[in-house]
Amino acid sequence: MRGIAVLTAVGALVGLVGALIFWAVHRETALTRDIAYGFWFAAAIVLVGMVLAGTKQVWRRTTMTIPEGWVFSSSAVALTVIGVLVDLAGS
Repeated sequence: MRGIAVLTAVGALVGLVGALIFWAVHRETALTRDIAYGFWFAAAIVLVGMVLAGTKQVWRRTTMTIPEGWVFSSSAVALTVIGVLVDLAGS
């Protein structure tokens, strides 16, 4: 559970910062919509990270413990749900 929380927190932070930068530059949509998009984009990045972490090259070259696929998937689902809740709160 700790891995899910850490991966979700890092994804949320990256998504939030990216959304705030995008909103500050464009200001064409509501802030809550941009934040929701940031969370959804972070969820997609987490899923890409799952694929990359599952490659043989990563497993051979690192001594770190790589999270299992279900940790990445759970984190992506959590980021998606948070994004939906933020989007609904802004509507």
